[in-house]
Amino acid sequence: MRDRDTRQRQSVAIGAGCFDDDSLSRVSVSALLDRLRRAHSRLRQRPVDDILISLEGVVAQWLQPGSTWRETAEEMLPAATGFSPAMIRLGLPWMLASLRAPAIADLLAAELGDRDALDMFVGGRRAIGPPIVLHMLPGNLPATAAIPMVLSLAIKSCPLMKSAHGDRVFAQLFARSIAAVDPELGECIGACYWEGGDRSAEEPAFAGADLVVASGDDETIAALRSRCPVRFIGHGHKVSCAVITADVLADAAGARSAAAALATDVSLWDQQGCLSPQVCFVEGDFEAACAWAELLVPELARLAERLPPRASGLAERAAIRHFRDEAEWARAAKGTAALYAPGDSTDWTVVVEREGVFRPTPLARSLRVLPVRRFDDLERLLGPARSIVEAAGRVSDSARAAHLDEVLARAGVHWIAPLGQMQHPPLSWPQGGRPRVGDWVEWTTA
Repeated sequence: MRDRDTRQRQSVAIGAGCFDDDSLSRVSVSALLDRLRRAHSRLRQRPVDDILISLEGVVAQWLQPGSTWRETAEEMLPAATGFSPAMIRLGLPWMLASLRAPAIADLLAAELGDRDALDMFVGGRRAIGPPIVLHMLPGNLPATAAIPMVLSLAIKSCPLMKSAHGDRVFAQLFARSIAAVDPELGECIGACYWEGGDRSAEEPAFAGADLVVASGDDETIAALRSRCPVRFIGHGHKVSCAVITADVLADAAGARSAAAALATDVSLWDQQGCLSPQVCFVEGDFEAACAWAELLVPELARLAERLPPRASGLAERAAIRHFRDEAEWARAAKGTAALYAPGDSTDWTVVVEREGVFRPTPLARSLRVLPVRRFDDLERLLGPARSIVEAAGRVSDSARAAHLDEVLARAGVHWIAPLGQMQHPPLSWPQGGRPRVGDWVEWTTA
């Protein structure tokens, strides 16, 4: 146990030695930046395809049965993040599966036109990745460091990964796995941690980076942007939804399958991610929405057994209690709501509202179900939340899917997914509606 705790406290463990998070200082951050700057002089000489071969080897190791790296992560992440071991075992491979080399190559081609533009002028254009990208990671989900770390290396940028308090383990572990496959590539990665708002670490990190990419709540993003002296890209608060069509409800077997799929999307990571559905629109009236909720209840209960929820804090339990009380009052006073929840726990909650509006829930597997008469109304209903809506789930083989996709695209949704797949999108998903690496690189024309 002591060895594991020691590993969790380490904040920088690649190439430059180890710094404990309690002693990370301006000098240590500056030393780390100096090492990354030197490593970049070698990284920029390497062909992109050579980098992709090494990254493919890393991801393949993590995904193979019996992977030592994954077993280590599965051992350490529950204590570090609060998620159950079962949740880590299920979700971690999903998060890494999109990072195979062909998917990275396709993304580079789609966003840059030709990945060879990172190696040479192609058609008179040359793409240059920033020497050092500081990634300020969110703390809501484990293993979120993998995607920005891999994509930074793919565009020949050295990633400096600033872990959040919610996961100080994975960035170091994944960086070590890259170093084990390709030591030179491992030297191009920095993994560190400091308490949010620690200016003694933050200021030299900002000053030494060429680009800062940050994720977090809107208040945090605004504060970071105001202090950052270099190019800054922020990803703030986002929410997602699901849509159930009348033809899905009319097919009893299909409806049960869709309920199981939506329950998976709601339960995975306890709605901590931006792709977790918090609202479900049902084509039909209030009674149809209640019938759909009744299909969801046993599926959510089953998943609460299979994938135990995180332990909730006092504030979270109070928010869930308020969410339920609000529904109970609307049901008793006006008959405009229905509540489905286990009375002895806060493991999950479903509220149906007769005339509700798109509003986030308190998370912790809480879902708001809203009836909608016409799909074209979705654009209006989602309009007030357009700036924060990220993804929508639906049954892909529904007869209405093509029309629904058009409506959701007009409403500003960035990722339209089959139910059950919302939490593991392809690498090509444009987070926040923007390119993943296309916004990071700079271009030269000759």
